[in-house]
Amino acid sequence: MKKAFIAILLLILTTNIFSQKIEVGFIGGYHHTFPHAFTSGDIDVVRFNPRSGAGFVAGGYFGWNFYKDFGMDFQLLYTMRSYSFNMSYNNDTTRKYSTIFNRQVFSIELPIHINYKFKVNDDLSVYPVLGATVSMGIHGKDLAYEDSEYRKPINKETDSGELFGKSGRMYRFEVSPEIGVLFKYKNWGIRPMYSVGLLNRTRKEFDWTYPLPSGQTKFLFNQRATLSVIYTFKL
Repeated sequence: MKKAFIAILLLILTTNIFSQKIEVGFIGGYHHTFPHAFTSGDIDVVRFNPRSGAGFVAGGYFGWNFYKDFGMDFQLLYTMRSYSFNMSYNNDTTRKYSTIFNRQVFSIELPIHINYKFKVNDDLSVYPVLGATVSMGIHGKDLAYEDSEYRKPINKETDSGELFGKSGRMYRFEVSPEIGVLFKYKNWGIRPMYSVGLLNRTRKEFDWTYPLPSGQTKFLFNQRATLSVIYTFKL
C-alpha cells in the first residue's frame, strides 16, 4: 500500500513538472509572398516577371520546453498566399498585351521549430527560431487576364482538381525551411519569420496562355516574410 501511494505521488509530481513545460495557444498574422523564377533554355523570349502578394496565417500553437532553455514548437495553420506573374514575349510586336496570372493558394501547414530562450527579465524573453514547414494546398484560384485597360479574362481555374490534379497547374505539397525570432512578453509573443520553398510549385505541363519556346523550362518557388502574434497559456 505504501509503495503504491509513493508511486502515485511520484507520477503526479512528474506529470505536474512536465505540464509546466508545455504551453498551448493561438497564432495569427500577416505574410507577404515573393515568387521567384529560375529559367533555362531560351530565356530571352518569354519572361514571367513575378510580382509579390499579401496573405494571412491563423491556427493553433503548441510549445514544449524539453531541456533547460531549449524548446520546440508546433503549429497547425490555415494559410492564404497570393502572388502573380506578368507573362510577356520580348520583341514581339504582334502581341499587344501581356498576360497576368493572378494566383491565390489556401493551404494547411505544419511548421516545426527548435528554439532557444534568452531571458531578458522575468517578463521578457527572446527566442531564436529555426525549423521547417510542410504545406498542403487544399483550394485556391488561378485567374489569367490581359494586362490591358479592360482586364479581359482569358481563363480561370478554381476547382481543386484543376489546380492540384495530375493535369492541373500546381503541385499540392511544398517544404520550406524557416528562420526567425520570437519576442515574448508574459503570455504574448511577436514573431517575424522568413521562409523559402524548396520545391517547384508549378508543373512543367502547365498550360500557359503563351507557348514556351522549345527547351525553355521554369522553376518557380516562393519566399515568404511573416509577422505573427502568438498568445499562449501553460497547461
